Amino acid sequence: MDFDRKQPFCQSCGMPLTDEIRGTNADGSRNEDYCVYCYKNGEFTQAFTMTQMIEFCLQFLDQWNAQAGLNLTPVQAKEQMLQHFPHLKRWKEKDGRTLTEKAAALLAQCENVTIASIDANGFPRPVQMSKIKAEGFHEIWMATSARSVKVEDFKHNNKAGLCYDHYGDGVALRGTVEVITDDATRKEMWEDWFIHHFPGGPTDPDYVLLRFLGTEATFWINGEFSHSNI
Repeated sequence: MDFDRKQPFCQSCGMPLTDEIRGTNADGSRNEDYCVYCYKNGEFTQAFTMTQMIEFCLQFLDQWNAQAGLNLTPVQAKEQMLQHFPHLKRWKEKDGRTLTEKAAALLAQCENVTIASIDANGFPRPVQMSKIKAEGFHEIWMATSARSVKVEDFKHNNKAGLCYDHYGDGVALRGTVEVITDDATRKEMWEDWFIHHFPGGPTDPDYVLLRFLGTEATFWINGEFSHSNI
């Protein structure tokens, strides 16, 4: 992407900034730094890190190439953004959150996670599941059928792996899974859309909960890599 122009750019996504697409401040006035897609009513519209913003922008590379008369490949465009974005106002400001706080914010952005059980032959069996609740960055709740293969796996071996990612940032966890069947917790965690899978409602005997609790974490967030025990 060609950033070597005198035209102002959004200080979040690098989009050429015109009056028609300027963002708005909390009082409704026009913001001079950010576009409306990144900043509205005094707040950023997405809680991205810089690397997430780059991955998000790459979705629109064909449109950018057509408008600018360029023919950049995704690799070339990403390299240009990696060089330019650290100089934009939003990304020059230090993110004071800890890595675990960033991970918790990342998990909040994810509707789905991938969890792996260990089968009878010792092989991991990964499946994607809907996240129904999370505490911090390493406690995740899911709902599933009591008759599912993964429930059988966890009954015999409660060790598990779980990962989640969003626009290039990701966290991989190792930990354990608890299969929860008590009525009080199942009722507390019940969501209306579950009825399509469990017609008997919160007391449907086929409805169980999985509570994953991580004990080790590997982080890749905004270009920062770290591995630690929890």
